[in-house]
Amino acid sequence: MAKKTKNSAATKRPKPRSFSGVIKNCSRPVQAIAQALRDLVVEELPGAEERFVGGPRSIAMYRTMADVCWIQPQKAHCNIYFPRGTELTDPDGFLEGTSQRFKHAKLRSLDDLERLPLRAWLRESVALNEATMAGGINFDEVLRRLRSICLALPKTKETLTWGIPHFRVGEKIFCGCAEDQARPRIGLKMEPSQSEAMMKLPGIEKAPYSRPGDGWVTIDPGVFDDWEEIEDLLLGSYRLIAPKRTVALLDSPR
Repeated sequence: MAKKTKNSAATKRPKPRSFSGVIKNCSRPVQAIAQALRDLVVEELPGAEERFVGGPRSIAMYRTMADVCWIQPQKAHCNIYFPRGTELTDPDGFLEGTSQRFKHAKLRSLDDLERLPLRAWLRESVALNEATMAGGINFDEVLRRLRSICLALPKTKETLTWGIPHFRVGEKIFCGCAEDQARPRIGLKMEPSQSEAMMKLPGIEKAPYSRPGDGWVTIDPGVFDDWEEIEDLLLGSYRLIAPKRTVALLDSPR
């Protein structure tokens, strides 16, 4: 009998706690590129939040009022991703990718830090985010409101999954809070018939990760801004996801 290989859970890498953890398994040339790139980003974005996501290729993410860029070392080079890459000025075609939003640039040597207009892209990304958020509700305020609603429900917790805050009942997700081109988005589940009806309203649409008939939608709270209704929808998502014995706690006199 062939020897069994370790399962993915056993070999899963822990989430890095620092940038050193992001680059520690990379070759020395890639480490040097990634560290120099981080120094440039931190210099250009003073005070930016830095967070880390684990996986086969760990990621460092940087945001001011919204995500600006991600750094992800690869085997022989280092990528820098721009969540608003398709909107950036790139007459020379340096940016790569087929996404309708994200674009990335590959840095294969330290010389690429001067060859590529990285500082200009960072500044342009910040300006785009500021223009989008002018006068609107921001991600931090939406997340604060979601925490006050979701964490008040029985047996819930907040986790950072794929670099995005999610709210779980037990281990199952019933709500997420993400950004789309600097605009906050709330993800939650509805009954399929309800989701079809609600998606006719401005600010509510099918979630990009939704499968046919599963009822997952995203809400733009800058458009659909009735927070009493949003709270009811969050409670409905919780009831669909939570075990029956946990849902029963909502209706208990205690």
